[in-house]
Amino acid sequence: MSNEQTQTTTGNPSKAAGPAHAATSGDRRRRGSDTRRRIEQAAALLFTRDGYTATTMQAIAAEAGVHVQTIYLTYGTKPALLAASAARLVAGEDDPGTHPSERRWAREVAAAPDPRAKLARYVKQIADVTPRIAPLIDVLRTTAPAEPDVAAFLEQIEDGRREGPLQLLGHGVPKGMWRPGLTADQVADTVFAIASPDTFRALTTRRGWSRLAAEELIVRMLERELLSS
Repeated sequence: MSNEQTQTTTGNPSKAAGPAHAATSGDRRRRGSDTRRRIEQAAALLFTRDGYTATTMQAIAAEAGVHVQTIYLTYGTKPALLAASAARLVAGEDDPGTHPSERRWAREVAAAPDPRAKLARYVKQIADVTPRIAPLIDVLRTTAPAEPDVAAFLEQIEDGRREGPLQLLGHGVPKGMWRPGLTADQVADTVFAIASPDTFRALTTRRGWSRLAAEELIVRMLERELLSS
């Protein structure tokens, strides 16, 4: 074998191993993503079923099929894991690591052609999220008085729930499209109060309304408050 052939086959191992190395890195990322998904789903299940205080990190590890040290290395603390598990519930099929404004539903709200269409798409998102997140929120509300970390987390959730309509429907709609005199903050406050998981669940779970009927009522209420007659 010539020196040139030898250099071609063995002289640049980094290039030869490049595709395999990339595949290995991709596999590791996929495995890491799958592990986080299993941990966060297990945490959401146990927090909702058994309560936040009663659920241990070891129990979550057993449910997820991982070593407890993996959870500590990935999340650090139980409140951080709670936040991650709730974010996964809210995200649904979307990547929970994606900023909410970049998720498909938010882009659809932004792209909707008029305020009525924007309101309808936003309310649909609340209807989508409510069954996933509301049971956990119920548990956390009962826990919050005795768990300062949980109380702080619930405040963060509410702040985030108001930030969505502020950015998408307050600042995200050209001036003059809402009822004259309304500020972006007033639009956000109105949507925050009316289009809430609690309102949606009161209609569907407690009063037996269909999802569609509940969505339509909430949209009509918002139209009356936010749009010119």
